[in-house]
Amino acid sequence: MRSRRSAFTLIELLVVIAIIAVLVGLLLPAVQKVREAAARSQSMNNLHQMGIAIQNYHDTNDRFPPAMIDWDSNWDPANYNYCGSTQMYILPQMEQDNVFKLSTTQWGLYRQGIKTYANPGDPSCPSNAVYTDGGWGDYGVTSYVVNFGVLGDVRNDQRNFRKIPSVLDGLSQTIFASEKVAVCNRPSFPGASTGGPYYNIYAYGRTAWPEWNPTFAYLITGPASKFQVNPRTTGADATCDPRLASAPRSSGILVGLGDGSVRFLAAAMGPDVWWAACTPDKGEVLGNDW
Repeated sequence: MRSRRSAFTLIELLVVIAIIAVLVGLLLPAVQKVREAAARSQSMNNLHQMGIAIQNYHDTNDRFPPAMIDWDSNWDPANYNYCGSTQMYILPQMEQDNVFKLSTTQWGLYRQGIKTYANPGDPSCPSNAVYTDGGWGDYGVTSYVVNFGVLGDVRNDQRNFRKIPSVLDGLSQTIFASEKVAVCNRPSFPGASTGGPYYNIYAYGRTAWPEWNPTFAYLITGPASKFQVNPRTTGADATCDPRLASAPRSSGILVGLGDGSVRFLAAAMGPDVWWAACTPDKGEVLGNDW
């Protein structure tokens, strides 16, 4: 006689389910770590591409691209269409010359998302780098900002350009760019020129509404300008500050240096060391935090 095959008992089934649950619990953190590592690697590559583009811009123009050419102080047909940010000026060096040509029709340029400017580890940044702000429409945004104190600016026809020889502290010891959450969805903050949400418009350069400039070390300088780590970007308890560089993780921030290299700075870094690395010509000696 053939033996009858027995089915799983309820206890056996529960044991199998429990084992699967344990395996999933062990697997998910590993998958998350792999995703975080991949996002961090991509962010490093984005910053490196920006750094190389800034260097190539210098090779072509014998100066670095300014952090901002101010719209409000250059309001005339000859200059207005070319006011903007470093991220706008280096587009030709990033194989985005067709997008750069839209600067002659500014609003067309504003609407463009640039993939390299989107940090995959930044949950506030849309994957296409285009943020929709209600009735204001779409804006191309970025998760990376430049050091205003290094790259200089044009305001009220005063041209404060910088060249490599003026970076006396050394290109590899000076921060040119950093991460920053793309969108800070909070209604306001002390000292704001207008209400939020605030977002880094990658092609923007304006003194009237400075919270939208893709810069840091502009509205807040000195050790108080130290970066935020993993700030809350939405809700009543949002902690993001659009005046500061910020990282979408708790461990620290990625920064691009003047020589095109990328460095990870730990969250525990002292604010004085941070500011010393932000200044290009003060002669500070960077400590162990660096």
